[in-house]
Amino acid sequence: MDYSISKTKFGEKPDFEYPLSLFLEEMGEDRLKKLFSDFYDLVVDSDIGNFFPQNEEELEKIKAHNVKFFIEACGGEKNYTKAVGHFDMLKTHEKFSITEKARREWLGCMEEVLRKVDISEGAKQSFWNFLETFSKHTVNVNERLELEDLVVSKG
Repeated sequence: MDYSISKTKFGEKPDFEYPLSLFLEEMGEDRLKKLFSDFYDLVVDSDIGNFFPQNEEELEKIKAHNVKFFIEACGGEKNYTKAVGHFDMLKTHEKFSITEKARREWLGCMEEVLRKVDISEGAKQSFWNFLETFSKHTVNVNERLELEDLVVSKG
């Protein structure tokens, strides 16, 4: 299993492939829900925990909402689209300042939970490849410019 993470070029919106339906078939919806529950439990305690509600009830709503998206992305029922309509990744994440470092932290939490899942390497790799590329779409802060602004302002 290759959990490598390629660097995002700021502004890049690379093409991606959805995971093989094999991932959902092998996981099943219940295990996928558990995977994301465990994942978000890690995320709220991570360096990017401030992006997520700390209130347990609100966090449970986020988990339920987001797992619908991932079930659909993996070839499952279209419950996310029925509830929300078209998913706009940029619009959903624009209220957060997401850097490449934050993206890597998010992926690191996902890697931790995926390593514990007992499914085929091919199914797991297709899901990781999807997340690794798809997550580049969320990066909306150019760390290099942010650092340059800090240096200039402290000048």
